Amino acid sequence: MTAEWRHVTQRFRNFIANLQPTTDQRRTVQAAAADVAACLSEKIIPPSPHPAPIDHMVIGGHAKGTAIQPAQAVDMLYILPAETRPSCGPREDREVPLPHQLAAELEQRYTQVERAREGWLAVIHEDDARQARTAVRVIPCFPFQDGGFLITRNDSEISWRYTDPTAENTALHEANKASANKATHLVLMLKAWRHARRVSVASLALELLVCEFVSVWTYHRRSLLFYDWMIRDFFFWMGHQENRELLIPGGVEALQVGNQWIGEVQATYRLAENACRLERDNRDDEATGCWQEIFGTRFSGAPASLTEHAPSWLPAPGRVTPAGTA
Repeated sequence: MTAEWRHVTQRFRNFIANLQPTTDQRRTVQAAAADVAACLSEKIIPPSPHPAPIDHMVIGGHAKGTAIQPAQAVDMLYILPAETRPSCGPREDREVPLPHQLAAELEQRYTQVERAREGWLAVIHEDDARQARTAVRVIPCFPFQDGGFLITRNDSEISWRYTDPTAENTALHEANKASANKATHLVLMLKAWRHARRVSVASLALELLVCEFVSVWTYHRRSLLFYDWMIRDFFFWMGHQENRELLIPGGVEALQVGNQWIGEVQATYRLAENACRLERDNRDDEATGCWQEIFGTRFSGAPASLTEHAPSWLPAPGRVTPAGTA
């Protein structure tokens, strides 16, 4: 290893490990989602002599491995039988909106149920045995013939939108395979950045941008020793991605990334650029302070304390600074 950048590898290894939920937290959110789904299915899906169909699917960060601590919320598709999908006539001719029907059933068991105008429900699930409270976002949907799902869309004259969680997971998996898991690691760190600096940008937008970035980044196959440069280079690149439309995997809809985050991205790039110079010179305390301005105090440089063991990533070889870079 070179004399410079002595602590980058261990610092980022510890940071990523500390962001990841524990095994018990993962089990808790999965159990909460299953319990909420079972509550609905008991009252909505008619009895049948045939094996019960799958009634829910955990999606988002807990399905993709990109959820971060404290992991107290989970997104869930609640899958209703295809034959029960209501018609989509004029708004004034429709029946009581589906989310309201589901909310009425959930309110009989859970004390905190909120209805979002977009068509999903938020349920606070209490687990006395685990002494845990989990916010379960219930998204009603119907299976579609090609393997995806139709989600109710009460905030629009368009009654349904299509989603394919499997295609999203595959896209992230392919980006990880091509980059030695950098896509997942970068999404984890960006979620910490978003929380620490209160940036308004959707998780899926970050994920789609990351998958694109790691496919073009020069050091996408190198080790954790290059993660300080990865952070710096990503924010430089993201600073040129405002107002883009990103195609969502598996569908035809695009996600608008907007530009309300551009000021924070540019400020973060300057911080990361300085942190990289400090890392090169092994100015450890100053570098850690700079990273904490970006990611919050969870970037402590301390060993993982909330996971069973640190990930067994490859040891880092030395690096040579390209001409013109810090």
